[in-house]
Amino acid sequence: MMKYVYVLTSTPNDFYYEQCLMSVFSLRHHTPDAQIFILTDNKTSSSFSSSNKRLGLINQGANIITVNFDDSVSNIQRSRILKTTIPEHISGDFLFIDCDTIICDDLSSIENNLQNSKISAVLDGHVPLSEHKHKDYFIKREKKLGFSASEKTGKHYNSGVMLFKDCPESREFFKKWNELWTWCFTEKHDHHDQPAFNEASLECGAIIKELDGIWNCQLSQGGLAYLENAKIIHYFSSEGGKNYIPYYKLAEKNIQQKVKDFGGIPADVSKMILNPKFQFNKVHLINDQRIVSIMQSPLIFTIADIKSKLPWLFNVLESICRASRNFAKKLKKKK
Repeated sequence: MMKYVYVLTSTPNDFYYEQCLMSVFSLRHHTPDAQIFILTDNKTSSSFSSSNKRLGLINQGANIITVNFDDSVSNIQRSRILKTTIPEHISGDFLFIDCDTIICDDLSSIENNLQNSKISAVLDGHVPLSEHKHKDYFIKREKKLGFSASEKTGKHYNSGVMLFKDCPESREFFKKWNELWTWCFTEKHDHHDQPAFNEASLECGAIIKELDGIWNCQLSQGGLAYLENAKIIHYFSSEGGKNYIPYYKLAEKNIQQKVKDFGGIPADVSKMILNPKFQFNKVHLINDQRIVSIMQSPLIFTIADIKSKLPWLFNVLESICRASRNFAKKLKKKK
């Protein structure tokens, strides 16, 4: 039987536990007989107690597998090491699911994909690399690491949802992934797991096969096209950062704080989780292609920083630009 695996490293000061609990709660609702495994570290598992209001995962019938680490190993290291060594701790076929997800439907049909692939994942952003808004960033980051998988294959897979068929080839892929990630972290101080994920696939003969977008619906990057039939909503995906404002309600800190304070899933949050495809805040859409094309430009981020840190300078620059545009419009009318 298929196993469903989460990797969790968390302290009472973050929301990773609450995100995981929300996802597991939704998985248990839609796939009641699911074998759910939480692969975690010794510090995190030691916080699973009633005093910390962290018994929700155990109450949902999740199997807790604890791996011990030295105190000197950071949480980000623990998370990446656990993720890239899952087959060493869990046997058999499994579906790995990131914590920042909500399950929308019965997942058991994912097993049908095991017939044609050993490792499966959804394209990052639901598009080939040539159409990805972070294309240049991905290529630049991989080149710094001496990698070339995305550029050579024209694909960049998202590691937030992975289907694993237990066989020598897929186990070899995970060994290569762990080896490459460890090198990236120790030699290049890059903690991201996705560059090594894609590079490992290339070195293992392009082993990753493409899953339908419904299995990893990335809301912030083209996922709306898959929302109607989505099995898994991945609400943070490749977006985030201190300035990121989620437009998916279940991604909001105040909702996750409710879960933390309650020590489980409150009734109002439960209602939202069980109606996951309608939990959106109001958003501002930009339809001007000229602006969309430069959204990731360093110039845009520089302007945003100026407005935030030096508002007086932003006002001066804006006044100059406004005056210049008005003058240009008047000249155009005269012509």
